[in-house]
Amino acid sequence: MLLAALSAQATEAPTPHPAWKHLLQEQITRARRTHPQAFLRLAVAASRVDAMDAKKQATLAATAPGLRALGPEALWPMVERLAFPSQDKSSLPMRESARLALTVGLVEATGALRDARLAPLWMELLEARDTPPLVLHAAAGALARLETLDAANALIAFARQEGPRGEAALDALGLCRRLVATRALAEALDARPDRERMRHIARALGDAGSVWAWKTPGVKARSEEGAIRRVAAEALVRVYLGTDGDVRRAVSNALLRVDAPETPALIDAARARAEPPQQAELDALSERLRRNPLR
Repeated sequence: MLLAALSAQATEAPTPHPAWKHLLQEQITRARRTHPQAFLRLAVAASRVDAMDAKKQATLAATAPGLRALGPEALWPMVERLAFPSQDKSSLPMRESARLALTVGLVEATGALRDARLAPLWMELLEARDTPPLVLHAAAGALARLETLDAANALIAFARQEGPRGEAALDALGLCRRLVATRALAEALDARPDRERMRHIARALGDAGSVWAWKTPGVKARSEEGAIRRVAAEALVRVYLGTDGDVRRAVSNALLRVDAPETPALIDAARARAEPPQQAELDALSERLRRNPLR
């Protein structure tokens, strides 16, 4: 079973310290004194979400870009709406889909700041029974982007659960570029889940090992880069011959993104054990890697 294959190192997600909301409230109160206009600008932005929702082309209106554009001073106004939801309906979008879009956008915009003080907030959203699936995905991504061992182990624990919560955590593990998270993804891929999950896991391994992501300044565990990219490449090469169609494309695309220096040798080793028809398939993979357009 897929989730049972995940690392047993994290069997239970840690519970946030009970004082965390008090600490956030102190930050919010201080921000209200120093930057009151930031709260007003967020209120104006929130008032426009119904109109955005009415014109949306996708499942949700894309609110995160506009919220990020409010600048760093909007952090605590946004956190207030997530951690201490208002009971005043007049301050919220009228349409249910617009309220969902606003919540997802708030999580994405604040999560992009990678502020470790918000880890308990992401944990609360992931643990709550009534958190919508799209918010679960946003919260899991926000937690993953902290790239701490605590975040990685929490996501591994959540990923062992069934349903939307586990799926959100598994998808987000690739954004948490820590070796323990990549190993958990490799184990999950080795379990040979259904095709859809294999595509998701392959993409997550591509996220974890992405050579371009490792060039960005936000990555924390730089000492783990080589091991993470190698583990991702090993897992992807191991399953390659057992896949076909869209799953094989997802696996090969992930290998191109990771572009680990060990990949050619891994393919050669697999070719030495393969039958002639499979050797031809691995030759095609080697050629695609040689012509990698992402380099």
